[in-house]
Amino acid sequence: MAGVRGVGRKPHPELGQSVTGHHLCHHRHLYQESRRGRVGLTRGKRSADGRMRIGKEADMDRERSGSDDVHGEVERAQHEKPWQRYLEAELGLRHYWYPALFSHELQEGETRPETILGERLFFKRIDGRVYCVEDRCLHRGVPFSVRPECYTKHTLTCWFHGFTYDWRDGKLVEILSEADSALLGKVGLHAYPTFEKHQVIFVWIGDGEPADIREDTQPRFWDEHLVTHPVVRYKIKCNWRVAAENGFDAAHIYGHRHWIGMQQSGRIRPFGTYPSRQDIVQVLTEDGKPKGIVKQDDIHVYARQIEGQEVRVPLWPKDAPAVVQTEPRAGWVGCYLPCGLQVEGFPKPGKVHFEWYVPVDEDHHYYVILHAGYARSEEERQAFYAEAEPLAKLIWQEPGAKPEGFNNFDAFARKWSHHAYAREDWWHRERLFKPDYIITQWRMVVSKHARSIQRRGNCAPMEVDEGLS
Repeated sequence: MAGVRGVGRKPHPELGQSVTGHHLCHHRHLYQESRRGRVGLTRGKRSADGRMRIGKEADMDRERSGSDDVHGEVERAQHEKPWQRYLEAELGLRHYWYPALFSHELQEGETRPETILGERLFFKRIDGRVYCVEDRCLHRGVPFSVRPECYTKHTLTCWFHGFTYDWRDGKLVEILSEADSALLGKVGLHAYPTFEKHQVIFVWIGDGEPADIREDTQPRFWDEHLVTHPVVRYKIKCNWRVAAENGFDAAHIYGHRHWIGMQQSGRIRPFGTYPSRQDIVQVLTEDGKPKGIVKQDDIHVYARQIEGQEVRVPLWPKDAPAVVQTEPRAGWVGCYLPCGLQVEGFPKPGKVHFEWYVPVDEDHHYYVILHAGYARSEEERQAFYAEAEPLAKLIWQEPGAKPEGFNNFDAFARKWSHHAYAREDWWHRERLFKPDYIITQWRMVVSKHARSIQRRGNCAPMEVDEGLS
């Protein structure tokens, strides 16, 4: 397929295992699958130094630079950093659609301010449709949102001198403090195109005619019979790039090992995963379709040795191998430009998990989570909604609540990752390893294929005196 890299298959160069086909859902108990002959298993062997070696790992230590293409590519990327535009994208990617609000956050007649990619926006719902203009008067630059005035349904008046604009196109239609102003109809606010679907309000951050929104959203978002349930939209102090990389980071599932959802279901996650070959990771660059990467790791690590003591994934059977090789499962986790994640089969088979990491400014992003499933009848719709809230609590809880949701850990990790990247130049100091191969591919896709990089331009961060109102 044009624009897709990574669909080929060849014998595994590391472990030499033959793997039969299977269909593993997210969190599937791989040990039970191995008993049925559906996955390849590799048992650990202890070397003279006491370390647990897996398959041909000892030979790989000697031949790594020549035979391990994944490790070699990560090392090359670590040194060359072929993603300069990505490093410049602190504020995000311009000329894209972004999820700004959930539908229930903006009721009929209500107004609401938001900041996205450093731009201050002001939303209003009029006759069911959402409109958006810049939250800044052309006259003296004050934000409308601090004291919004709407004398009529379709107009927005500045509280300072009475400059009045049309919500629908941003044009100046009246000035209450001047009769017959020569400015009327000649100037206006920047009006932002909006789009609403599946309980999500999107806004176009860019100039000119918007791109087809299907190119800027996850593929499953447009599935027939899709039904959705908003989970959370939460502001986190962390740059959007660190957040996006956390979403598909192959090894960060180590931090999820105590998630209550696994304990309740009996499903087991490995400490980490990674691809055995470069071509296992799909890189999507076809024109007219969403661009991004698809995670298809086939190596799953369940146990390692620390000073002769085995550390094993909770619930992973004692007689099960330390490392499992599976047939890569196409398409189940993908990250797409500008900032959206799609996970199939989470938090249970038959569901789809959508996330976005919407840039607010250089130091913050909105973490947006949408839970989805499928319903072909009203009965199935009602069944989805009845189950949605309990499943949403497995995904996200109010910070501090116990037990925490699956994605609360991700928010925690991002918060504590941000400082090093924002203040200590970690973009140039980080030490990547093999599971980070997919991260290097994402950075290169964004750097090469992003339509434009957002710059600070004429919008500066707001400094608000909390003592005034």
